[in-house]
Amino acid sequence: MAEQLKAAIYVSSAHRAMCEDEILAILRVSRQWNERLAITGLLLYREGNFLQVLEGPASSVDALLDRIERDSRHHGMIVLSHMNIAERQFSDWRMAFRAMTKKGAAEEGYSPFVEADYADEESEQAQLAYRLLRRFKQDMR
Repeated sequence: MAEQLKAAIYVSSAHRAMCEDEILAILRVSRQWNERLAITGLLLYREGNFLQVLEGPASSVDALLDRIERDSRHHGMIVLSHMNIAERQFSDWRMAFRAMTKKGAAEEGYSPFVEADYADEESEQAQLAYRLLRRFKQDMR
């Protein structure tokens, strides 16, 4: 029997703004790890802030979350959602990426979701985050 699939969504802040080359270097390494661990997902970056979804076997997702949390390039990691799933939403992406600049975000229909405070709405927040990521995936095609 295959291991249960899990999805995790988190946000964090870089210790300093990163240039595109730094993000691409992170992605190269992440994609190699993700392929070995059967992880798929999406990474969004905007002005020093990350939003990422990870999907895969539960043990791999949990181990990767622990590793990411210890990464010194960012801080303030908040796990928005950590749940079992029946199927992947990002199955074709070892790690999709988009840098969300203010200019590009406005041109691409940027949602104020990332600026809102959802601290009192934990379950609704997780569902909203997952819907936002699925919508992003659909719009990338």
